[in-house]
Amino acid sequence: MLQRTTYAILVMAVTVLVIGCSKAKSVKPPERNPKEELIKVLQPIAEGKLQQAGSAMGEVMNLIEQIKKTDPALGNELEADGKKIMSTQDVNLVKTTAQAMLQKLGAGSSGGAASSQSNQ
Repeated sequence: MLQRTTYAILVMAVTVLVIGCSKAKSVKPPERNPKEELIKVLQPIAEGKLQQAGSAMGEVMNLIEQIKKTDPALGNELEADGKKIMSTQDVNLVKTTAQAMLQKLGAGSSGGAASSQSNQ
C-alpha cells in the first residue's frame, strides 16, 4: 500500500513538473536604469532627510557598480564620493557630497530652483 501511494505521488509530481515547465515563458524583469535609481536614493541624503546615510549606502554602492559597467569614468568618480560619505560622520559633508553626486548624474540639487527665483 505504501509503495503504491509513493508511486502515485511520484507520478503526480512528474506530471506537474512536465506540464508546468512545458508552457513556461521567459519572464524578463523590467530594466532598471541605475542612474535614475541612484538619483532616487541620493535625493533624501542630499536634502538631509536621512539621519544616517549608512542604511542607504549599500544600495548606492551597488548602483554605482552597475553604472561602472556602462560608464567607468563616472562610476569611478561616484564610487570615490560614496566612499567619502561612508567614511565620515559629518552630516554637512554627507549632504554636500550627495549633492555633488547628483550633479554628476545630471540631477542637480533640489534646493536651487526656489532660491533662484526673485522676490517681486
